[in-house]
Amino acid sequence: MSKLVICEKPSVAKSIASALGVTSRADGYFEGGGWLISWCIGHLVGLADAAAYDDRYKKWRYEDLPILPAPFHYVVSEEKADQFHILRSLMERPDVTELVNACDAGREGELIFRLVYEAAGCSKPFSRLWISSMEDAAIREGFADLHPGADYDPLYQSALCRQKADWLIGINASRLFSVLYHRTLNIGRVQTPTLAMLADRDSKIVLFRKEKYHYVRLALEGAEAVSDRIVSPEDAQAIRDACDGQRAVCVSLVREKKTENPPKLYDLTTLQREANRVFGYTAKQTLDYAQSLYEKKLTTYPRTDCRYLPEEQFDDAARIITALSGVSGLEAVTAKADSALRGPVWDTKKITAHHAIIPTGEEPRSLTAQEKELYLMIAVQYFLQCYPPMLYEAQKILATIVETAWEARGRMIIEPGWTGFAAEEDDEDAKKKEAEQSLPSVGNNDAVLCADVDALKKKTTPPSRFSEGSLIEAMASIHRFVSDAKAKAILKENEGIGTEATRASILETLKGRGFITASGKSLVSTPLGQSLIDMTPDTLRDPVTTAQWEQRLEAITRGETSLEDFMREQYAALPLLLAPVLSTPAALQPGAFPCPKCGKALRRQKSRQNADEFFWSCSDADCRTFLPDEDGKSEKPREKAAPSEHPCPVCGRPLYSGKNDRGTYWACYNKQGHPDGNNVFLPDDNGTPGQPKEKSPRVVTEFPCPDCGKALLYRQGTSKAGKPYEVFSCSGYPNCKTSFWGKDGKPDFNRRPK
Repeated sequence: MSKLVICEKPSVAKSIASALGVTSRADGYFEGGGWLISWCIGHLVGLADAAAYDDRYKKWRYEDLPILPAPFHYVVSEEKADQFHILRSLMERPDVTELVNACDAGREGELIFRLVYEAAGCSKPFSRLWISSMEDAAIREGFADLHPGADYDPLYQSALCRQKADWLIGINASRLFSVLYHRTLNIGRVQTPTLAMLADRDSKIVLFRKEKYHYVRLALEGAEAVSDRIVSPEDAQAIRDACDGQRAVCVSLVREKKTENPPKLYDLTTLQREANRVFGYTAKQTLDYAQSLYEKKLTTYPRTDCRYLPEEQFDDAARIITALSGVSGLEAVTAKADSALRGPVWDTKKITAHHAIIPTGEEPRSLTAQEKELYLMIAVQYFLQCYPPMLYEAQKILATIVETAWEARGRMIIEPGWTGFAAEEDDEDAKKKEAEQSLPSVGNNDAVLCADVDALKKKTTPPSRFSEGSLIEAMASIHRFVSDAKAKAILKENEGIGTEATRASILETLKGRGFITASGKSLVSTPLGQSLIDMTPDTLRDPVTTAQWEQRLEAITRGETSLEDFMREQYAALPLLLAPVLSTPAALQPGAFPCPKCGKALRRQKSRQNADEFFWSCSDADCRTFLPDEDGKSEKPREKAAPSEHPCPVCGRPLYSGKNDRGTYWACYNKQGHPDGNNVFLPDDNGTPGQPKEKSPRVVTEFPCPDCGKALLYRQGTSKAGKPYEVFSCSGYPNCKTSFWGKDGKPDFNRRPK
């Protein structure tokens, strides 16, 4: 009898197979020792598009909204159908008596397995593998302590509700606004409030007007005291003149010894923030590198929202220090690390589904430069927990000068503790340290000479722009950006919008749809993104709406409410969310362009041939008017191309000459007359059709595709700019469309063609 283990990715399946001693590989799975180990390649099964419910939904029409499926339909991904069939055949094998869900230990991992299980019509019992490390020992311990699959039914119900709620909002709101504004406008449950937060910050920066203010600075025998803001320059000068050359009388002196513990360990949000600040990595890059480190068994599970460790892992510190003491970049921090020190991060009561991200103790090998940087950041943060707190003396002097009160604060480091090995500081932290001072030794009623007095002028500064790191952090702590007390409480309790696993992908979606763009390390909302937020009702861009949904999802996870109750609420709430727009469509169509032929509204659409190009078409299908796009506006129709005297080398019909950004080209659009059913395109050769460039043959290589496991194909070529290139593409195309740029005959797995 055999057990079928289903993982989320081929790389994870390989690690589990290795840990269990399974070495024999077949097409799409490993087998041996009573184990069958296969994988899903991410989401194999997903929700069907609206058109699956009714053919009329193939067209986006205002009058069809809202679309409320009951029940929802699921479909197998066409690109990944082969792997689904492999999994189903394995489930149906007579020798398979039970299954193990080994997908990532989280809500999405639970959903991936369950949907495949149900789509395959499987009814065999299954258990759940729940681990935070891909080390062989951790995997074997996890298999020795498998949990009943039914224990995770609430988690699955929560994931289903999240998926269906996202579908309802995404499909209905996106169609509604796209139809009204004649361009594709995607609305998302989490992405729209995130975009709103970024657009609001950008608006504040644009509208910001600098204001002058003044303050007075005193030098008191080595210490510095600064006044509050003073509006009037005359008042500032008067205070300066009154204090100049006078003696300050100390009325209060406070010296207090304090400690500062090492910074807590990384969860995914803080890791993304710091990696963006220090290295400039995007949130997605950090997640990808962290996932790779996890799959290489070097660090623990990355998609965690916890910054603590279970107390039972305290004894592991000595082992990890010893194992990694010789790793380049860790020699200094491990040399004086004391494994006997128990810091506050070891606290079992604060553990959520997964503990903080830490090194496993495996020696790092074969890492990219980026993976190495991130690994060292994670490892140093862990070893800092094995150092004593920083000990310092906090100082405060209250003094009076000519009946005005002044305060000077200082700090004197007694024992640096962990700060001697702290990670790189940002500019703000550096400025704070520069401002630290040790105050003079004075007592009550002592006089201190005011050695220097300045009346200074400054200007207010606008809010700083969001970086990827700070925006990710803002999504997690969005309550700080809300003024309403009730809403703030809801958002704080829910720990923001989105999840550790989804926030990076949300930013990538916003960038991919042209709503935000990167400007150096900053993120900026585009005119399209700003327009979308301007036209979106408050209910759809309000983070409180999203947070309340997340509260309900967490309640489902805890078994406090049901999927049925949640979905009834969604079906009732959606028409109310869209009602303000559905009830006043005419007022929400500014700037509509009429068709020059029939007068009906034109629609802006994306070109199928080039994703970066748009065109306009009449909303009346019978009119068949098409116009070019110019900066979001419809232009006059282009003149039709005339046939040339040059024949097509394939079918003999006249070629047409055209121009694009790359220059002149020749084309024949007689698809039916061509054996391959495709258009013919030829380069220009001094005003006449040239010869098509011959592509080099593709060679099967020994390199497996990291996404599906099939062999990669190798091809060389020369770009239109004359530069040579190498590319590796999956032999499983079109089911798997993975490809990588190559160098020196090897694939670079960190560089994918766009």
